[in-house]
Amino acid sequence: MNCIQLVTDDGAPLVATEFGHGERAVLLAGATGVPQRFYTRFAQHLAARGLRVLTLDYRGIGQSRAEVPPPDSMRSWAEDDLDAAIRYLRDTSAAVAVVGHSFGGQALGLCPSNAAVCALLGVSAQSGHWRLWDGIDRAWMWTMMHVVLPAILTVRRDVPSGVLGPDPLPGAVAREWARWCRGPHYIADATGQPLRDGFAQWTGQARLYEISDDHRYAPPRAVAELASFYANAQVEIQRRTPQDWGVDRLGHFDFFRPTARAGWDEAADWLTSQLDQALSKTR
Repeated sequence: MNCIQLVTDDGAPLVATEFGHGERAVLLAGATGVPQRFYTRFAQHLAARGLRVLTLDYRGIGQSRAEVPPPDSMRSWAEDDLDAAIRYLRDTSAAVAVVGHSFGGQALGLCPSNAAVCALLGVSAQSGHWRLWDGIDRAWMWTMMHVVLPAILTVRRDVPSGVLGPDPLPGAVAREWARWCRGPHYIADATGQPLRDGFAQWTGQARLYEISDDHRYAPPRAVAELASFYANAQVEIQRRTPQDWGVDRLGHFDFFRPTARAGWDEAADWLTSQLDQALSKTR
């Protein structure tokens, strides 16, 4: 495990961590408000399986919070921060895949350098428009994005830790995220026009895990909607129950806990296969 500093195109220093070595690289793109330390044991497991893994803290999150001013948008996490990580791995390895947790699976479509990525493994990665939820979870999602987050941001510069993630959420990120979730296209510019060019330019292989008990954050229709964004990729949705991986619950976060180690092995197998295929095309 080696702590490094990534520098984005706009000069922001980000704290990142490398695990393992080799020509097959995996970038772990975290969820909204989740610091890289949460993914350490999963990253160590992939490294033990022979993969080189990079985790990072987006600006305003985790260790990067003290290194750089807060971001001015959620898009910057993808367009600047994750893109810097992709370019770093592109320049120092032979093949790159991404594990995207929640927002991390969406963010690949906003990264200018995503053509360097051969495969995406999405874990509870989804579109966020509130109408994709059902029942009480739809009511929760509508209230959070129309009432709770706007109300918090009238009196604070950030969203406190524990509301939507382990770390405080920078205000500009929360403001843009809430706007996306209120609009029918989800990821959209300030005028409401959908941002899809980066998604369409990516032509890799994707596997999106739909977690059966993650109805609060990533219900089936939301996962399917994200799959449709990657219009020119080869995308498969794989539904998994906690029992498939020998645990009682998974929800939105517990895939990345050691109790779900059977899922980790499945993920490592798929990532290794995709990276090996990409390597074979370069030789």
